[in-house]
Amino acid sequence: MCLALPMRITALNGSLATIATEGLEQQCSLALLPEAGVGDYVLVHAGFAISVIDEDEANETLELLREISAFSDEEDAVSSGGRLEEPSGDDANAGGGDAAG
Repeated sequence: MCLALPMRITALNGSLATIATEGLEQQCSLALLPEAGVGDYVLVHAGFAISVIDEDEANETLELLREISAFSDEEDAVSSGGRLEEPSGDDANAGGGDAAG
């Protein structure tokens, strides 16, 4: 599954943009959207801004993502008997095998 997140451009440095949303700040490439500027909301996927969107659409999408997250948290609490479980250190090695072969 692919997911593009709405983020606001807060600064430009050539073809790189500083983008922010929900307390997260990072950089992305504007190679696909050279017309985007500071204050624009963009959909970001795999480190690239892929579309300029309006603020209302960005906020609506972020609200839907919050609802999905809240629902997922509730489902996790129910499936763990009403308590939230912390992932164990073993989860980092899930997937089997070691890199050495």
